[in-house]
Amino acid sequence: MSKRNTGLDLIRCIALLLVLTFHFFLNNGYYYEKQEGVAVFLAGSVRWLSTSCIGLFLMLSGYLKSEKSGYKSIWKGLLPLLLGYLLAAVITIPVRHLCFHQEYTVTQWIWKLFDFSALYYGWYVEMFVGLTLLMPFINILLRQLNERAILLLAAVLLLLTAAPGATPLRLLPDHWRGIYPVTYYVLGAVIRRKQPRISTWFGIGGAILTALLMGGATVLSTQENLSEALTWEFADLWTVMISVCLFMSLYRLELPSKIGNILAFGASGCYGGYLLSHLMDGWCYKLVPQWHTPARYPLTFLLITVPSFVICVLAGWLLQRLTGRIAFQDKKLLLTK
Repeated sequence: MSKRNTGLDLIRCIALLLVLTFHFFLNNGYYYEKQEGVAVFLAGSVRWLSTSCIGLFLMLSGYLKSEKSGYKSIWKGLLPLLLGYLLAAVITIPVRHLCFHQEYTVTQWIWKLFDFSALYYGWYVEMFVGLTLLMPFINILLRQLNERAILLLAAVLLLLTAAPGATPLRLLPDHWRGIYPVTYYVLGAVIRRKQPRISTWFGIGGAILTALLMGGATVLSTQENLSEALTWEFADLWTVMISVCLFMSLYRLELPSKIGNILAFGASGCYGGYLLSHLMDGWCYKLVPQWHTPARYPLTFLLITVPSFVICVLAGWLLQRLTGRIAFQDKKLLLTK
């Protein structure tokens, strides 16, 4: 049995924590705060850091799956992906209907199930299904490219998807920005092939410095509402830079076996934890409305977001075990026919 990569498990866990950090800013009143002061600047910097969450997950896919060949070996991953979504929807729909008062008819909930909106964050599943369908063809292309050509492909994808969002000014055509999942996948594939080495602290420092610069740019770009400030998207160049810095600083990291076991457990609950995270977001931040001020964001994060992360990992692990059991039974049933 090959040794498990503790660095990749750490990236998975950090990515989920950054997802919940991103949701933290959606629920703590930050978007209604006047953009001024040190507390808001630091909060905005952490928000920028959190935008790397999706990029980290997508780069992991490129790192782990870009060298796979054949269609079946990749497409069979759709079964647990969709089963996880279905089971999470079965849990989430009654909660949304009865507790969050999102009251739809049975027909409307069925439609939501099929358009991936039965979960509040179901768009990620929809996006990843499409990427998984494309993976075998992307991998065929990557195998045909030499070292120079694969770097050029990554550069062209960055030019098409990331560079247009580098500034508020429209300096480059932005029609292709929506294919950013392919960009992150290819970046993960490039790292897998080239195996670049950088200092862990150098990479983390680069990510933090970029986030601080963008946090400062956010505050300086407006004096009133955040809606008037420098905007961001998961595809934008600065978010890509943060994602790449974090990934390259951690992917080769080797940790003691006891820590590795904890990270492996946490990593197994990341997908399910992501799917169920809205159930925590939907009520936990309402418990402490008096903490929704920039000065108390650290307290809210430590006492609300971090415990939510732990609960999401545990719930996600249970969902993953149930999904795996059902998927195994389906496979066993198919083999007996």
